[in-house]
Amino acid sequence: MLYHQPTVSEHYETVARSAVTPELPVRLLRDTCAVEESTGWAPYGAGAVWRRRQVDEILRRHGMQAIDMERHLEMSLPRKLQVATNVMLRFGRCVSWSRISLASAAYSYAFYRHNLRRPVSRTIVLEWATNPVAFAALKDAGFKIVVCLMAIGSLWRERPNPITGAYPKMFLTEVENLRAADVVFCISREEQWLLANLGIAAGYLPYFPDSEREYELLQEREQRSPGLRSNEFLICATRGNTDTIKSFHEQVEWIRALLSTEDVIFHVTGNGTEEIRDIWNSPGFIFHGTCTPDRFVELKRRCRAICIHSQKGLGAVTRVPDMLLAGLPVLATPAAARSFLDLSGVHVYNSPAELRELIASPLEFPPAPKRPERLEDDFAEQLKRLL
Repeated sequence: MLYHQPTVSEHYETVARSAVTPELPVRLLRDTCAVEESTGWAPYGAGAVWRRRQVDEILRRHGMQAIDMERHLEMSLPRKLQVATNVMLRFGRCVSWSRISLASAAYSYAFYRHNLRRPVSRTIVLEWATNPVAFAALKDAGFKIVVCLMAIGSLWRERPNPITGAYPKMFLTEVENLRAADVVFCISREEQWLLANLGIAAGYLPYFPDSEREYELLQEREQRSPGLRSNEFLICATRGNTDTIKSFHEQVEWIRALLSTEDVIFHVTGNGTEEIRDIWNSPGFIFHGTCTPDRFVELKRRCRAICIHSQKGLGAVTRVPDMLLAGLPVLATPAAARSFLDLSGVHVYNSPAELRELIASPLEFPPAPKRPERLEDDFAEQLKRLL
């Protein structure tokens, strides 16, 4: 199927339809880690939010409607004790034997059983596969499980799972959960390859923004100058896990050691970064902290490229195709560019010297990446076959 870039009028028709979505023929549950009302993600959003919007739009395009889980479930103390006892008997092998883990497992089982009684199709789309109790509840209720992974979450070794405990137990449990799923899709080629080596045949659904966000980014692109020779670059930070903070420290060291900061300026912005602003307390870095959306767009417009630096990570960096759509070349380490290494406009560096060469190079205006429509359609068709 050839990709059709919508006209302005077609775009607004799409947005209007999505704003008042009628009830579609097939209603299915979609568990999500990031709901639209999570104001903590503002103003830039987050990969989880943009991925959720992508999946929801694919479903709507194919006559399916995603229904969010009801997030609050009240249980009396006797009910909690009863469920916890059942969990201990059934899941003793994979649940960590601590008060917090048992309480989390008990609540999780009751939570899923409660939601599975709602009038929806007996299929659910999950974004994570780290919860063995959720999988058991789904299978007990006869549900089909489609896992559209944001990431293999258990590879985040510094963050123990609240139910299964620390690595490697949480990783082995997640792998067994994925074996129990009916269909698995990965957001990155690297994780698809890893699962294949573990005997799990997963499909591939790369990230691409929903049509409304795509349109906004393309509008930014039109306002950029293709021949921009600015000496200003963007670092879009997210105050997240310790790995991210370590990457910021290394990025600063590489830049500080090899660049003339009198000639090159790096603008640093990101949600909640005020607490770690000292990382960029050096000449050549201008710290903006949490910006408004308009201010963030303005910063992108004046910068020649964005620098994304990490030595490891989960899933895929959704910022890469977003920035290319907005017209910014991407300078990235191999780990940061994972799954997007083949996109034109992504420039990979392996050392400080290579980063210096890229910053001194012309950096051509990148072409806009195209929506992976065939892969999106394949995701929907496989899901339909389960209904």
